[in-house]
Amino acid sequence: MADSLSIGTSALLSLQQALKTTSQNIANVGTDGYSRQIAQFNTLPPEYSGGNYIGTGVRVTSIERAYDQFLVDQVMNRASSLAYYQTYADMSARVDDLFANSTTGLSNALQGFFDAVQAVSANPGSATERELLLASAQELANRFNQLDQSLANFGRESAERTTQVVGEVNDLAQRLAKVNNEIARTFAASGGATANDLLDERDRLLNALSEKIGISVNEQANGTVDVTIGTGQPLVIAGEAQTLVLSASVSTPGQLEIGITGVNGTVASLSNLIQGGELQGLVDFSTRVVDSAKNALGRIALSITETFNAQHRLGMDLNNLMGQDFFGGLTPTIVAGANNAGGATASVTVDDVTALEASDYRLRYDGAQWILTRTSDNTQVVGAGPFTLDGITINIAGAPAVGDSFLVRPVNDAAGQMSVALIDASQIAAAAPVRSNLSLTNTGTAVISDLAVSDSAGLPLVTPIVLTYNPDAFGPGVPGYDVAGGPAGPLDYDPATDSGGKTFTFPGFGDIGFTLSGTPGAGDTISIQSNIGASGDNRNALLLGGLQNQPLFEGGTANYAELYGQLLGEVGTLTRQAQTGVQTESLLMDRAVSARDSVSGVNLEEEAANLLRFQQAYQAAAQMIAAADELFQTLLNATRR
Repeated sequence: MADSLSIGTSALLSLQQALKTTSQNIANVGTDGYSRQIAQFNTLPPEYSGGNYIGTGVRVTSIERAYDQFLVDQVMNRASSLAYYQTYADMSARVDDLFANSTTGLSNALQGFFDAVQAVSANPGSATERELLLASAQELANRFNQLDQSLANFGRESAERTTQVVGEVNDLAQRLAKVNNEIARTFAASGGATANDLLDERDRLLNALSEKIGISVNEQANGTVDVTIGTGQPLVIAGEAQTLVLSASVSTPGQLEIGITGVNGTVASLSNLIQGGELQGLVDFSTRVVDSAKNALGRIALSITETFNAQHRLGMDLNNLMGQDFFGGLTPTIVAGANNAGGATASVTVDDVTALEASDYRLRYDGAQWILTRTSDNTQVVGAGPFTLDGITINIAGAPAVGDSFLVRPVNDAAGQMSVALIDASQIAAAAPVRSNLSLTNTGTAVISDLAVSDSAGLPLVTPIVLTYNPDAFGPGVPGYDVAGGPAGPLDYDPATDSGGKTFTFPGFGDIGFTLSGTPGAGDTISIQSNIGASGDNRNALLLGGLQNQPLFEGGTANYAELYGQLLGEVGTLTRQAQTGVQTESLLMDRAVSARDSVSGVNLEEEAANLLRFQQAYQAAAQMIAAADELFQTLLNATRR
């Protein structure tokens, strides 16, 4: 039967637990991830006495966490997004600084090279200017090599950090599985009571895991959690944790494939399924920044090499020889899939450097046809091959097997391969390979201008090409120029209608182009001959220098510097987007943490008030016991009389 003594005792015991709980909150005010605990009071079942139900006291039914699942999930999601953007922004900013910096970037080296070309055009016979041009060319090639190597180093760093993060994910998953086991054990042993400290540890591990990789969490009735990643691949199920594994990519050299082991030991690929966290930041940085920048840089290197070489081959050097390749040739790369089972081979040639895209291409055989995918935008072309697009031709030979693949990289390795082919300054072809001459005995006013070549075939000229004006070249009264030493003539030229200028081309003789104008006299001659011993000729040097500002690329809208500007813009845009993401996610993270802590966090002022309230209640309960004892003693004393 309830009495004041038992009621007071229940109050003392319950308030003692409340004081312990409050003390625990105060002690853990600085503990990361600690959730404030609350003692839940409930009345004991009442007893019927004297025609009324009389209370029998109080008890603490549970010690619960101040916890809101929605707010905790918000913090976890924000932590995943923030870690992604921080990783991506930090790494991308370093690449952006590499290209934009005047010391490490390409702009100054490119400008210095063309300044040296202009210096040679101003003084083509000077050995000093020629040596400076070779030195500037080597500096330009070195800068391409260094930038390519820096990007490769960023790729290796990303791979090393990926390996580290994968190890951390596996460690956190194992620890979470152990905590799950502890939660399940205590839940079963207590008949359904929650272990608050274990639940806090569980949430701390989940939050740390979400910073590494995006996760989905499903809480069970006993407090354990199942964790999945990607599109639902299980990472932690109850007390079992799966393992992330890394392997070298079978399709892309230098990249890592991320997989997860299944219950039967098989490995499922996750590389394209990871969402959020530091791991996705590293994956995206490697593919969207490093690989894209290598392709864009390689495109510039190949563009300069091919266009400069083409013009240089149309000139003549100080040794009276046609120009050689100024820069070393760059070779596109093709990587056969590691699992190819057929006998197919692939090759690629660059047909039009001005039409190149800064992209790789993936070629795959589906059993019926080849599928070619441009990786930069996933544009696809299907067929039996060869494939001609974006200034390249991909040829396929041999019999493929289903699933065979090739990675075609026209420009990815070009910047790292760039080199200077010339070894002697006298080999710089500053002069044009042909020159014209008007006979001193000419009586008319005819002149030749705009003399230029567009093909090195047939050069240097074996013998001079002599044009002789003949008033009857095509018959009586039909004038023209007879041609000796060149292609079959004559040339149709009538001073009456063509004296203002008429253009001709000699196919097969360097595709020499020229313009004739004026009024020639009968028998007047104009000769076109090899430009031997013309050390002061700067015509080809001027054409080489003019390449700097020619809009040869992007459909005739961009020159070399503008291609580099596009690269800077793309890397800068990705960096700024990531930095904006960091700012946004930091703000959202602060709000999410504030909202969670308003529910779960320890407020010392509130706990101090609770401590005082429970202390006073405890003292009152003690007084109640003392009063009950005094009444009992009075009753005993009264019965002794």
